[in-house]
This record gives sequence, structure tokens and C-alpha cells, in this order.
Amino acid sequence: RALLLGGLGLKLGIDVGGTFVKFTDGKRAWKEKTPKTSSELLNLISETIKETKAKMVGIAVAGLVNSKTGTITESPNLKFLNGLNVKREVERRTSALVSVFNDATAAAFGEYKLGAGRNSSILICLTIGTGLGGGAVIGGKPLLGVSGTAMEVGHTTVEVNGETCRCGRKGCLEAYVSSYGIERFYEREFGERLSSFEIIERAKKGEKRAIKTVERMAFYLSVGITNLIHIFNPDVVVLSGGIPAHYPELLKITKEKVKLLAFNQPASDFSLRQAKLSEFSGAFGALYLLQHVLNQNK
Repeated sequence: RALLLGGLGLKLGIDVGGTFVKFTDGKRAWKEKTPKTSSELLNLISETIKETKAKMVGIAVAGLVNSKTGTITESPNLKFLNGLNVKREVERRTSALVSVFNDATAAAFGEYKLGAGRNSSILICLTIGTGLGGGAVIGGKPLLGVSGTAMEVGHTTVEVNGETCRCGRKGCLEAYVSSYGIERFYEREFGERLSSFEIIERAKKGEKRAIKTVERMAFYLSVGITNLIHIFNPDVVVLSGGIPAHYPELLKITKEKVKLLAFNQPASDFSLRQAKLSEFSGAFGALYLLQHVLNQNK
């Protein structure tokens, strides 16, 4: 689907995820498999910038991002990026000016500007895919934090000494609400190793074991959302990423569980919505965050 972004010509939005790298120039969106090394990733990004002739580039990355320096301080699902100054390395390879953001913050801003969160007062966006990211837009402004690492929802603790997360901690929400979280549970409970996509497809077809796996994820997701609506009292919570996109039933299950866990007022205040930009929320968001940064610096 072509989405036109007036005035954003010669700009490129990129979202580096654990499975795919998504791109948009505002008129079209496409994706490539995520490379396995930092050099391969930098080459892919740099070549795409040159091909599109982009002069300004917003790059969203899964992990903790120091938005001031453009450095990935820690990426649990893309460990080869740890410590990499993406801004410096991409600018060194191209003639573009680069800004770097957290992927879930970008997804939140993309949904606020173009998608399911338009005109919301307080928007929370959770991106569920290889890992679990979180972003917020309050009063039209992205919540970045002091250095850009705000809203690391996936690494809030929901089970003390619980499942091991890829960040190395125990009991993180991401360890339960992510592709690897449901893959681990399914294999442990039922003795069969499947990809998250296969589990979701089986759940769609009514397999009880797959449905049990998804419902377990939905329970922990509802715990995370309950915590967020108690803190932020949002009017909109958006679910983006590959898993919600392929299993929309997740929204209904999660909403019902939140109603059982949360206070009545904040539970009735918010609407739980499917991301309209699907897996490209982060790429479009990176494009719009780039424009936001430019406006801030004027």
C-alpha cells in the first residue's frame, strides 16, 4: 500500500528488527532479511541509502539506543550491534545525515502519525515480534527519556526469578511475550520445536496446544498492559509487530484479561487496537521521528 508523506522527499525510514529490516521512502515500503553481522547490516543500509538517493535517514533499532550519539548500547536480540555507533558508521559510508531511534518508540510515533493512534492523547504501543518493545506518545510528543531509552517495557519484571530473557535477566516480560517466549513454552510443554509462525498458524486452525500457548502469552501481555494503564492512564494501546498482525484474536483475548486485572476506570478509558501500519510501523515512525527531530532543532 502506497502512503504519501508530503514534504518528506529524499528521506528514508529504516527499522532494524530481529528478523527483517524494513524500509520506507514514504511512497513505498519493503523489507529484507536481517543480516547476521554488523558489517553486512551496515552494507545493506548504506547501499539502500545510495539507491534511494536519500539525504536524511531515520534508523530505528531493536534495543537500547543512545539517541544523542546514535550508539546501540544493548540489543538483546541483535547482540552483534552492541556498542555499535550506527549513526557514525552509516554517515561514514554515505552522504546522508542519520538519526537513530529505538524501534518501538518509532513504531509508536508511526501509529500516532499515520495509524491506529491518530489524535490520541496518550498512546502506548507494544511491538511483539522477535522480542517485545514499548513506546509512548504523549500530547503528540514521543517519550524518549533522557538519552532515548525510555519505555523498555519488555525488560520490566513480571516474574521474580522467572524465565530467562535474552538480555540475561530473569522474569522479563519479553521472556513470555515474544516469538522465542512462545517457542520455548511450546517445546517445553509439548516436546515439539516449532517456529512462532507455525504455532500461530496451528492456533488459527484450533489446535489446543497452540491455543494454550497463545493464551499464556496473552495473560502475561495483559499483566504488562495493566501495569502500563495504571501508570499512564492512556486512551489508546496499540499492538504492532508480526505476532499481532498474524493473530488478531490476540487483542480480544488480552482485552478480556486486562478487564479482570485492572482497575475499572483505567480499563474503561483505553481502547486496545491493532496497528494499522502492521510490521512497517517502525519504518514509517523513523521517517516521522526524523522530521520531528528536524522541527525540534529549528
